[in-house]
Amino acid sequence: MRATVNKIMSVFLTLIIITSPSFAANETMMDLLKILRDKGTITQNEYELLVNASKADKEHIEAIKADTNQTLAKQLKKAEGWASKVKVKGDIRLRYQWQDTDGGIERNRGRYRARFGIIGNPVDKWEAGIGIASGGDDPRSTNETFDDTFETKDARMNYAYLQYKKDNLMAVGGKFKRKKYLWNATDLMWDGDVNPEGFAAKYEIDNNPGSAYLGSGILVIDEAGGSTDDPYMIYVQLGQKFKSGNFYGQVAAQYHTFGEMNLDEEHSAGTNTDDNLGAFGTSWELGSQTSLGKVALIGDLYNNIETSTSEDTAYAVGFKWKKGPWKAKYIYAKVEHNAAPDFLPDSDRFNGDTGIKGHEFAIGYKINKKTSLGLDFYATEDDDTGVEQELLQIDLKYKF
Repeated sequence: MRATVNKIMSVFLTLIIITSPSFAANETMMDLLKILRDKGTITQNEYELLVNASKADKEHIEAIKADTNQTLAKQLKKAEGWASKVKVKGDIRLRYQWQDTDGGIERNRGRYRARFGIIGNPVDKWEAGIGIASGGDDPRSTNETFDDTFETKDARMNYAYLQYKKDNLMAVGGKFKRKKYLWNATDLMWDGDVNPEGFAAKYEIDNNPGSAYLGSGILVIDEAGGSTDDPYMIYVQLGQKFKSGNFYGQVAAQYHTFGEMNLDEEHSAGTNTDDNLGAFGTSWELGSQTSLGKVALIGDLYNNIETSTSEDTAYAVGFKWKKGPWKAKYIYAKVEHNAAPDFLPDSDRFNGDTGIKGHEFAIGYKINKKTSLGLDFYATEDDDTGVEQELLQIDLKYKF
């Protein structure tokens, strides 16, 4: 009877040790086996068999752990490689907007802007970007207004491009962000939301003052069905960046020429009186780091040398200031009717019309790395009618 009990106990313990990893390497279990051996419940041979089974099982578990850790390490490395090639970015802006135009209705609006983008570097020297933004078909606005009984809002392709960059040269095609390829000190000529479509390239080289660059592009404005007369724009820009001690700056000269244009282009404001457009322009930013912060004088000047009218000049002058989390700017702008195509200038400056003049004052505060507050105020006037418009925007912005 005792021998039978011993055999049953041996089999039972063997099953526990072999099938239960949590017991296999447990010191308490090893002590129990010694007690059973010493009391004669199990023989020396049975004791050694159980101990060896335990050690073998422990080695098996360690092998599984090593294999698992190796697999996890490979997966982690693969994920890190993917993360280094793809970046997700975006921002959300909440806005209160007040607008008052002579002879019009005073407006108070709640608005928002949402933008989301994926930037990838699939292979060396190449970058691909896709971005979605709120808003409708207006190229100068990604805002949505709180209205229409909680209706579902629009979102559209904000950019989609392929970029090549090697050494001092970069080139892009598709719908792309303009500022890396065509720099302006203000939004006199180009509203900040406009992402043009076409092809552009820029070559930049270091020199003694800083770096010089040459950029050019051909931009498609429209595709006219049933006609070969597609409106387009070609630009060339030559610029110089410089820095010396606390002094820094950038100056550039550019020429824009337009082909096959007409006064009723889509999204035109209807304020051009001549469709002969070709502007020579200069842009500058001259700044210094002082005890009061970074202060810079900024300006843009454009002259349409192709129009036959006298309404051919646009300019903006002002300053920028930044210290710690605070920043501010002031700009005075005047845009004559045919100085620029009326579907490009800042849409907040008297609805983006030409034939206007006025002031802009903005102040911002950075709450933290991702969140900021801003206030922007415009006081502008129609140069022909004398109608005045005031616009106030208060923004809360978060980026991720």
